Amino acid sequence: MDSIVECGSTDPGSTPGAPSKLGGINMKNKNNNKKIENNEEINSEWFENNGYKKPEDLIDYDADLDKPKNFFGIFAAYNQHNIAENKAWDKWPEWEFCLTSMNDTLHFEDLENDKPQVIAEREHWLALAQFIYENDEISIDDYTISINGRNGNKFAFDFCLEINCWGTPGTFAEHKSWMESSKGKINPNVRRRNLYAFEHQIGHSLGPWWTCPEYIPSYGGKSTIHTPDSSFCVTGVGETFPLCMLSAINLCIDDFQIWIIQYKEAESTAEYIQRIEREYPSGRPEDYYYL
Repeated sequence: MDSIVECGSTDPGSTPGAPSKLGGINMKNKNNNKKIENNEEINSEWFENNGYKKPEDLIDYDADLDKPKNFFGIFAAYNQHNIAENKAWDKWPEWEFCLTSMNDTLHFEDLENDKPQVIAEREHWLALAQFIYENDEISIDDYTISINGRNGNKFAFDFCLEINCWGTPGTFAEHKSWMESSKGKINPNVRRRNLYAFEHQIGHSLGPWWTCPEYIPSYGGKSTIHTPDSSFCVTGVGETFPLCMLSAINLCIDDFQIWIIQYKEAESTAEYIQRIEREYPSGRPEDYYYL
């Protein structure tokens, strides 16, 4: 993919922005809903009795729930009350994640027996879903999540729930199709490691052979032959997939530090190649790493 095409609302009859991303769920202006009492069970009946839609009425169970609009829409359906009251999302869906590729240890809450890391990862997923819902600079089309950076650059990546990563926009659908067709033909452990060639790649609007944006101190306006692609590797920071993804999205929105990181990496590659050429003018020996 040589450039990023800006994604509009996937629902042509809706207003662009957060609610349309996740199935048109918009409760932000609803003020006539009953507040939750302490220890009150929030289930499908509770939603209906308190002026909300049943979550199951907002979820398309026939759709591919691994696609980000559908997947994060599950969280929104179960957090209508939090949307209405502008509160942090804290309601974990009851069972729908059984229909997705999410790690099965996360599917059902059992707070008395769940390990702390499982509880923490659920919180990370809830925080990521809310962030995507509320941020108008994020749009979704099929597997691709697109982000408008604050300095005018655009970024995009494919959401790859099945292998807990993201990748170059427009590449995961084909990879997933290949994985499905390969099931039963090869060792499943090898298949997971046969790796998605575009893992952790984020596409950007500057295209191949990009020049560092002018507003970046020290590097602005500079270019190098080591920026040949319209995507670069961003692994994110965090102990869980949703936390890493949240940090990567924030880097894209920031549209600043990401360019410093990538240009430093390009310069480091150039310096490494120059050093090897100096040390081994006749070519690097095969046992170079063991010397």
